[in-house]
Amino acid sequence: MALDLACAAAATNPPNNAVVIVANAAMPQSRELARYYADARGIPAVDICLLALPEDESMSRKDYEERLRDPLLEFLRKRKLVDQVRRNPDSIQRNETAWTTLSSSVQYLVLIHGVPLRIQDTRWTLTRVIGDQLKRINEKNAAAVDSELAMLLAGPYAIGGQIANPLFNRHGRDELKSAPGAGLIVARLDGPGAGHVRQMIDESLKAEKYGLLGRAYFDGRGISEGPYYVGDYWIREAYERFKREGFECTLDGAPATWGRSYPMEDVAVYIGWYQASVDGPFLRPDFRFRPGAVACHIHSGSAVSLRTTTDYWTGPLVARGAAATWGAVSEPFLSFMPHVDIFAARLCSARPFGDSVYMSLPALSWQVTVVGDPLFNPFRHTLEEQIRHLEQDGLPDVEWAYLREVNKMVREGRFNTALNYCREKVNATGSLVLRERLADLYARNDLYDDAGWQYEQVIEEARTVETAVRVGARWMLILRLLGDKERADKLEAIIREKWKGSEVLSWLATAQP
Repeated sequence: MALDLACAAAATNPPNNAVVIVANAAMPQSRELARYYADARGIPAVDICLLALPEDESMSRKDYEERLRDPLLEFLRKRKLVDQVRRNPDSIQRNETAWTTLSSSVQYLVLIHGVPLRIQDTRWTLTRVIGDQLKRINEKNAAAVDSELAMLLAGPYAIGGQIANPLFNRHGRDELKSAPGAGLIVARLDGPGAGHVRQMIDESLKAEKYGLLGRAYFDGRGISEGPYYVGDYWIREAYERFKREGFECTLDGAPATWGRSYPMEDVAVYIGWYQASVDGPFLRPDFRFRPGAVACHIHSGSAVSLRTTTDYWTGPLVARGAAATWGAVSEPFLSFMPHVDIFAARLCSARPFGDSVYMSLPALSWQVTVVGDPLFNPFRHTLEEQIRHLEQDGLPDVEWAYLREVNKMVREGRFNTALNYCREKVNATGSLVLRERLADLYARNDLYDDAGWQYEQVIEEARTVETAVRVGARWMLILRLLGDKERADKLEAIIREKWKGSEVLSWLATAQP
């Protein structure tokens, strides 16, 4: 933990010349977004590299090398951000750069909406003589553009297959003993439209000051053995890590993803798997993530396109307000996806989003694209500092920070202190979020009369059907377990009448012993 925090302090504010922005000169929106991000982050305009690139999400290997990779290297050399020397022409193999990096100040490349997403598979077929048989060996060289660019300064490498990521499972660049240019972090500010990207930039900065404010949801599959068990293990470990930080966390272990009626709301963190395209509560028309939300769905085609609000996962998550996410442009295989347990550990230890993903990512020159501001650090400030900022600015969202404080006290075994603190904050703010938690604490201590009064206050004052149904289902289940079916049925009738017509009401059917 001490190592994580010490390294994170240095990573929070990168030094001058550490960030280069890459935009598509052929698209006005791309140029405008590049300037917008540079202004927001205080990055000099001279560190914006404008390149004439294809406007499609897909580009050929030839276009990648001639229109993106080589001109970008030339830009870095002219800006004296890298020191490179030419290689011996006789040693240069097909698809290799002609340069060797001696030193570099660049730590981050930020690709802007308009820069192509993926490199097409242009593999060639090799014929080898093995014994008396001829075998044709295909080498997949398709890749996410940002994953390929992460190798920009690393020297010659084979483009077929994956390259081991030197940052994987590390705590910082200081641990790297490899060649200059290793450890380059590449992410993209991208999504279905320019408006989504602006929102991503704005809300990331807001969440840096005030922290992630909301609930955390983890959708596993209940796998206990076999090759896919590791995916569920990652998700459970991520769940435990965010619980340590005091978040109100929900973990689901059913094989299917959450249904459309699931009363999910106020989402600051979402990690789940395994469905081909966005579904469940995310399809409800009014669903929105909390500002700065971190959200990802593990699937082999989750980011085939980012310019969609309905297909795959990464684009639709961004369209619904997620500020930090990632996905696969093509089949990466589960073991080469970001290990979300490592990601959660690094992010919660105050590392920037880009660092956290790359430290959880085993392979480069491969299929994963990272979407969001790589400098975004939602744990930059301690919980105490977040509460102070929220109180000073008079923001009602302080209720979420208070909730984390309550949950951390409970986790530390200070139950009575947590109960008193929660009760005090409910009286001071009238927060329904805290009142719901107070009811849970009473119920946990078998104080059902007190719990019931608080639950029913929340249900009566609920501003959303999700709140009414979530809290109602919980209290109805307790009542039925206590043998008070009549009271539970009456409460259910009240909720159904008040929120008549909502698809979320079907979730009340789960409130049965």
